[in-house]
Amino acid sequence: MNFLRVLYSGIIVSVCSNLLSLPVVGIQTTARSASHTPTPSPSWIAQTPPSNSPSLGQQLIQEISQCMAGAFSGTEPGTPQEFQAASMRCTIQTIILDPQGNIRADASDRMGAMLAFTGAAVPQTISQGEATIQLQQLPDSQVFTVPVTIAGNSQRFLLDTGASNSILSQQTIQQLGLLGMPIPSDLLAYFVVGDDCSQVQASIHRLPPVSVEAANVEGMSGMGLSQLPANAQGVLGMDFLKGFDLVLDPKALSLKLLPPSPTVNGAIPLQGKLGVMIVEVYVNGQGPFPFLVDTGADLMVISQRLADRLAIDRAQTEDFQVQGFCGEELGKKSRLNSVRLQNQEQNNLDTVILENQLLDLIGVEGIVGQNYLTQYQQYWRFGAANNLGFPETGSLLLSPLN
Repeated sequence: MNFLRVLYSGIIVSVCSNLLSLPVVGIQTTARSASHTPTPSPSWIAQTPPSNSPSLGQQLIQEISQCMAGAFSGTEPGTPQEFQAASMRCTIQTIILDPQGNIRADASDRMGAMLAFTGAAVPQTISQGEATIQLQQLPDSQVFTVPVTIAGNSQRFLLDTGASNSILSQQTIQQLGLLGMPIPSDLLAYFVVGDDCSQVQASIHRLPPVSVEAANVEGMSGMGLSQLPANAQGVLGMDFLKGFDLVLDPKALSLKLLPPSPTVNGAIPLQGKLGVMIVEVYVNGQGPFPFLVDTGADLMVISQRLADRLAIDRAQTEDFQVQGFCGEELGKKSRLNSVRLQNQEQNNLDTVILENQLLDLIGVEGIVGQNYLTQYQQYWRFGAANNLGFPETGSLLLSPLN
């Protein structure tokens, strides 16, 4: 079996960080007395006037409350950490996942309805300044790192448009003395690549201001992870990047972070989804197919479903190990005759075929990786954030490099 390192971004759905702003204490208090209360309701639901047709937000809170009650019914009172983990699990299972464990098409609407009903507000980030910096390439890869400073601690982070949230090592979290919310490993497995999350410690934290030279963002929620691929010190994700225009020149190894500007003619439209950006892609003359655009992925990635549709001969593929945040995952390496975004086409690109729930989670058939993107100077623009803190639109202007 060939082992080739592929850096694959982690899609950490921001509902985890949004939970830090929700009034979950009422759910936890109700759950503590679950064995004495057949149909528990959080305190803010109890204060809401009865309705013959409850709102979606009210219905979701009731479902979360019942899930919490079931988690602790007949057991000894749990620790605060156990209640926090159960609250996160029940919220994600109720809002994000359907009974079969698949992502709901209306997940964003459900989260918005719950926030509206509870009166909770997702903290909005504040972006200021601009910067021109030199990129560094990680060894044996096509991905880049940037210098990031947090509370006086400076490290190089992976530049990753495919990660909805920035990620810090647990060592950095401890050095900064940040308190946070643990993420159960069974939930983490939904959002990252790798076959075994059982030994990976993950948590969500409110971060102090994050800076890339003179570009600064306040109000971010980041992840702490005990295991980062390729010895990366961290990941700079869309929670930071969305507040700036990005001008990325792979040939000159330079990145400019500029104040937001309106899109221009000829730019490729991007659609925001759960904090990351989706683009229409034509593959081998077929399409368009929805793909994630990801500066943190070394190679193109396609789903097994799309590989079958493209009639890629499995006998002509080879085993390929993909490295993610939960260890390695086996894929198949193949080659695509053509990949086209709008009128920008590249030929004979390596790709990795993955049968992974992460692609289904965000509703895409593949990932546009760096073996396509590094052929162009890139001008990224992002639209205004919605009430969940996600940009709903964006654009990408590609200028071919000689």
